[in-house]
Amino acid sequence: MIAEIDHDLEEWIATVIDSKYKITFEHPGIRDNKPTVSVYLYQMENSIPRSVAREIPLEITLSYLLTVQSESQLDSHKNLGNLLFAAKSRSDLEIGFPSLAADFWQALGIAPLPHFTLRLPLVMARNVGQVPTIKAPPRIDIDSITNIKGFVLGPSNQPIANAKVTLANIKTVAYTDNKGLFSIAADSKALHEFNCKIDAKGKQFSISVPMQKTQNAPITIHLDTLEV
Repeated sequence: MIAEIDHDLEEWIATVIDSKYKITFEHPGIRDNKPTVSVYLYQMENSIPRSVAREIPLEITLSYLLTVQSESQLDSHKNLGNLLFAAKSRSDLEIGFPSLAADFWQALGIAPLPHFTLRLPLVMARNVGQVPTIKAPPRIDIDSITNIKGFVLGPSNQPIANAKVTLANIKTVAYTDNKGLFSIAADSKALHEFNCKIDAKGKQFSISVPMQKTQNAPITIHLDTLEV
């Protein structure tokens, strides 16, 4: 997988730079007494947010650090510039200019070199099997939907108006009225606890109340006197 991307990069770079240059995937600073282009894979990142349960397809991003070394700095600069602008002309390459710490170059045992990065996606198809055909219309269980009511109170039981109440698992949002009262829809069968976040007066609070306490009467949420 990665070897295929390495091979494609090597072939492309060979068409851009002078033929006297050796192309290596070793880190910068390793030379064979020849002018050298280093294409160093120094970072890999996950391309799919962690919140996505299944990656279809599997994908990561590869970051290659490109440097050019020769006895002539002018010649090195020329070929590095040729590589940079050739890369900018390709829509499938993302170019970066990372600021690498002095420790990075010290670990390699060389002085800092002019450089840029190429970021490329590495994608692998994934077999997920066939999803069965839905033969009946969706059915919503209305009986399980309930409106949970509650009050948001501050110091001395003062109602907090315009507080934002967000149900944690489904991101349903409600706002309190002038009496601090809110009403928010939830699936009573799916909830074991009433977990929510409350944004009030520029602060955020996490609240958890056992679900059985929300069935018959409004819940009362007191925000700590010191925090409001």
